[in-house]
Amino acid sequence: MSVYESAVRPLLFRLDPERAHNLTLAASELGGRSSLVRRAAGRAFTVRDPRLETSLAGIPLANPLGLAAGFDKNARAVRMLGALGFGHLEIGSVSADASDGNPKPRLFRVPQDEAIVVAYGVPNEGAHAVRERLSGPRRVPVGINLVKTNDPAKPAAGPEVYEDYAASFAVLQDRADYVALNLSCPNSAADRDFFDELPRIDALLSRLAQEDVRRPLILKLKPTRDAGVLREIVAIADGHPFVSGFAINLPSGKPADLNLTVARDSLDRMPGAVGGPPVEAFVNAILGTLKSITGDRYDLIAAGGVASAEAAYTKLQLGATVVQLYTGLIYHGPGLVKEILTGLLARA
Repeated sequence: MSVYESAVRPLLFRLDPERAHNLTLAASELGGRSSLVRRAAGRAFTVRDPRLETSLAGIPLANPLGLAAGFDKNARAVRMLGALGFGHLEIGSVSADASDGNPKPRLFRVPQDEAIVVAYGVPNEGAHAVRERLSGPRRVPVGINLVKTNDPAKPAAGPEVYEDYAASFAVLQDRADYVALNLSCPNSAADRDFFDELPRIDALLSRLAQEDVRRPLILKLKPTRDAGVLREIVAIADGHPFVSGFAINLPSGKPADLNLTVARDSLDRMPGAVGGPPVEAFVNAILGTLKSITGDRYDLIAAGGVASAEAAYTKLQLGATVVQLYTGLIYHGPGLVKEILTGLLARA
C-alpha cells in the first residue's frame, strides 16, 4: 500500500469529495510553482523507456498514459501534473464563457467499487482564463477539451451551439497540442443529446473549418453500441481531414449493465454519471466496435476504469492509441502512473 493510500487518502476521504478535489488541485498548483518540487516529482514518478513511446495525432508522446479531462478543468495545475509521469494531459472541459455548472453536491464517491459519480455540469472559468494559464512552457503535450457553455437559460439551438464551440476554439487552439470536442457531456442535461442528430456534427466541423484549423481534432462521442451510428459518425469525420481521432464519453445515468457491487437504491440517490472500474467493460465493448470500423485511419483515446496496468493493457490491445485515467488517481494517488507504466513494460 502506498503512502497516499495509507495516509493521504483517509484524510481526503473525510472531506466532501469536491472540496477534497479542490484542495488537491490547490496543492498541485502551489507545488508546480517550485522547480525543486517538480524535479523531485519527476524523479519519483517518471518512467522512461523507448518501448513506451508512441504518438497521438502525430504528436510524439513519451508513453501512452494520459490524464483525462475533468481532473484539471481550468489548467490550474498543469506544471505539477506534467511532472507525474503522464505522456499527455487533457484539461477541461472548457467553454467559451464561464459556467458555474450544476448545483452542489455534484461529486460522490463509491468506495465499494473504487468509483465516483459525477454531476458537475462542466463548471469552468471560460476560454480566456484558461488561455492565460497555458501561456508558459509545458513538460508534456496538453490537449484541451472544449464543450458548449452550460447555460440552462439558453437551451441548445443549432447556430448558437456551433458559434459557442467556434468561439472557444478560436481562443484556445494555439494553446493546445490537440483539441477534443466534447459532443455529449453526460451531466449537461439541456445539451447532451444535441448531437444525436448526426448531421449536426458535420455542421459543427464545417463551422470550425472556417477558423483555420491548425491543431488535430478528437471527437469525444456519446457512448453507443450501435455500430451503424458509429459508422455514420466516422463517415462524417472522413469529410474533414483535420479530424484525427475519437474518444468515448461516460454513459449518462446509470446503465443496468455496469459492473457494480453497491446497492442500486444507494447509487440512485447520487445524481450523475458513474466513472471508474464499473464502466470498464461497457466502454471497452464500444472501443472494440469503433476500432473495427476505423481500422488504422484514426487514433482512439480510451478512458473508463483505467486503475491498473491490466486495465490499460486491455484497452491498448482493443485498439486504443492512448489511455487516460482520472478516478484511479482519487483512489490510488500519483504513484498509480508509475505502477501502470511499469506494468505495461512487463507486458511488452
